[in-house]
Amino acid sequence: MRFRFLFLLVAATLAVPALPGCGPQKKKSEIRAEEGAAALNEAMAARRKRILAMLPTDDEPGSEEHPWLAWIKRAVATTPANEVKKAGLKGKGSKVEDQAQADAAWLETQRDYYRNEKIAPNDYWRELSLARRAGEGQPWAEDVEFDVLFLHASELAHTHNLFAADPHDDRVTRFFTYWKWIFDFKPETSLFEEECNRLCEQKLGEFCKKIPMEERPFQIMKPYYEGYVKQVEAFKAKFPQSPYNAFLDRIAAQYKTRAAKVPGFDEFPVLPGIRSTIPAPIRGNAVLSVTQKGVALMDNLLRSPENAAPDAKPGAPAWKPDWTPDPKLLEQAAALVEDVRSSTISAYNQSSIFIVPEAQVPVGYLESIMRAIITGERSKEWTTMILTGRRRGDASNRRAGFTLSLMAKDKAVPFKLKAPGGKAMQCVAWAVVGKDLFDAKGFKPVVFHDGKQVHTGRLADDGTIQSLQSAPGHGEGDRLETWADQQTSSIVVAVAQNAPYEAWLEALNGVALHCDKDGCGQLRTQPVFVGTCK
Repeated sequence: MRFRFLFLLVAATLAVPALPGCGPQKKKSEIRAEEGAAALNEAMAARRKRILAMLPTDDEPGSEEHPWLAWIKRAVATTPANEVKKAGLKGKGSKVEDQAQADAAWLETQRDYYRNEKIAPNDYWRELSLARRAGEGQPWAEDVEFDVLFLHASELAHTHNLFAADPHDDRVTRFFTYWKWIFDFKPETSLFEEECNRLCEQKLGEFCKKIPMEERPFQIMKPYYEGYVKQVEAFKAKFPQSPYNAFLDRIAAQYKTRAAKVPGFDEFPVLPGIRSTIPAPIRGNAVLSVTQKGVALMDNLLRSPENAAPDAKPGAPAWKPDWTPDPKLLEQAAALVEDVRSSTISAYNQSSIFIVPEAQVPVGYLESIMRAIITGERSKEWTTMILTGRRRGDASNRRAGFTLSLMAKDKAVPFKLKAPGGKAMQCVAWAVVGKDLFDAKGFKPVVFHDGKQVHTGRLADDGTIQSLQSAPGHGEGDRLETWADQQTSSIVVAVAQNAPYEAWLEALNGVALHCDKDGCGQLRTQPVFVGTCK
């Protein structure tokens, strides 16, 4: 009986349900983590409520500070960094502590960036990125992600009138930092133009293909603005119920407006491709521009389709770009250069003149102006000129040039040349590649471009080309480099006077300069002369 009683007692005991509090106890670290997380969530939620209550109602700048900037300065003044730090102490030893430290550092840096303006965007981005990683998946993640977007918007507010007065507004350089973030681009150097080219090549593809290098910083603003709008849409997809979305829609609308205001661009003149890597800067230099729109030298318009030539008789027809000889034009150009050189003040770099024509301008027309410019009393100051083209083969689209030193009329060297399949031509070598003038006595290695084909060989006394090799033009290719490298005496590069400018550059590509892995910028050991034939 006693055994049976004990059995029933044990069974009854086992049947009694477990009472509350009798299960496994939570660890103190878990409690601290929960309390810390609750405190951190509460602090960040309170912050969000305060700053949303202050949101600006206007998006257009008035006579005072931009409303977005005024708002963020007020908002960061309410930053609960100390409350966030306290939340971290409650969660000491847990992941919450690390999260709170990252958030507190972000909020303190936010005040220094927006309100006190003590730090640079890159420094602020560093703290913002740490908070972004720490907050991934947390209730306050949208607050950090919103500030990632507003960091861009604040710069837009600072430069709200970008392009309003100048399509080449240099303030675009301020946006390079922001381009990095939108395009996920990592620069390798501190050279702005070089990095613009790398950004184009790596991230923007076809967009940059036809844009000259000097225009790229301004044109990149359009895909930047559009890229920002895409990031706003990504935020809204990630946080569809976020109270920030309405404000972000307003900001995105401003970005769309700015994208539409980026000045349009059409390259003019469209320069031929060039193999040289010697830079030809576009600003601050004396330029001879010859296009369908007119002839201009150092910003002085000498011919225009809207007007008759200067000194023309009353009622004379307007100038036509038919490229007929124009003795008056040559007199004007020479007089202008003499006048500028005699002045003690000039707005131009006077060490050389950049020749910037349309591709189809005849070489003879350019030659006549170039040679007229060096005929004055001060001609020795102006003997150097630069034939300008664009590096298109390497996708940089930078302006580059071949430097020519022009010979005085009595130093030019006549020679004969019989065009393959054509008549004998009278030619003159009147310039040499580089800044040093060499005396020329005669030539053997010759390159001749007839406007359609490029011929190489050795020039005989009667003008025929021996060891002749002929091929279609090669643009800015390297086809002539091997031949030129094999020559041991002076080379003459000749073109027909009626050949277009693009043929002139094509004949010089691969011959004028020696190329290696670092580019095409070295003079050859033997002089390379330049001539024209008729």
